[in-house]
Amino acid sequence: MTPTAIIRYDITREAIATKRDECAALTFDTPQNYEAGRKAIAELRSTRTRIEERRVELKRDALEYGRRVDAVAKELTALVLEIEAPLQAKKAEVDEEKARKKREREEAERAAIEAEIRAKREAEEARLRAEREAEEARLAEERARLAAIAAEHRAEREAIEAARLAAEQEAIAERERIAAEQRAADEAARKVREEEGRKLAAERAAIEVERRRVQAEREAQERAEFERQARIAAVKEAAEQAERDRIAAEERRVAELERQAREQARIEALRSDAEKINAYADAVIEVPLPDVSDERLGVVTAARGRYIDALEAVAS
Repeated sequence: MTPTAIIRYDITREAIATKRDECAALTFDTPQNYEAGRKAIAELRSTRTRIEERRVELKRDALEYGRRVDAVAKELTALVLEIEAPLQAKKAEVDEEKARKKREREEAERAAIEAEIRAKREAEEARLRAEREAEEARLAEERARLAAIAAEHRAEREAIEAARLAAEQEAIAERERIAAEQRAADEAARKVREEEGRKLAAERAAIEVERRRVQAEREAQERAEFERQARIAAVKEAAEQAERDRIAAEERRVAELERQAREQARIEALRSDAEKINAYADAVIEVPLPDVSDERLGVVTAARGRYIDALEAVAS
């Protein structure tokens, strides 16, 4: 590209002038106008960016041509800034107004919170003030006494004020004494306030100790009640177990009695049969054996003896 070539941008002075006219009436006083103004600023910013990009493109061939390009770009940019700067100022004014209103809202909210905190603090101070009233009354009486003393001193000074220098010296001395008394009174009041603060702290500590004591007593009562209920449950369980053991023992005793009764009935039944067997055994014994000489018949005699023994054994 030669130095005599025409420098062309995709934005013209006429287009910028047209944009100037379009933006001259822009405001930021409503949400719609604010958005339109914001878009106009963005468009102008985009235009400047395109000019800069075109400037860089045109400068690539020659430094001199680049200087000319820069000059035109600077001129065009200045023209754009003449439009953009007022819009930015208008927008900044609206933004500042919004920020101011936001700060006012935040300050109002903070003031409300501080008012609530202040009300609570004032309530606490009122309670403390009520406690200090008696002491303040005493201090007021003391101040009245000091004022009376001061009045007496002033009367004395008026009576003996014969010379101006002596009167001034006496007045200075009196002021210093009154100031010392006032400082002493202020110190006494300060000590009273500190003492009241210590008393308040002690009262709060005592309340906390009492709260813990009551809580400990409640917990001890709850533990005692739990242990009492546990003992009642244990005694009930032991009584129920004892009753179950008694019933089981009674059932075993009844079963044993029934078994003994059955055994006794069986023995009684066997005793009747034994008597019959004994009678039969006696009858067998009473039967005389035949007198035989054959030794083989001795076996019969022995067999009869074993039979009789067996009968007696069954009968017994």
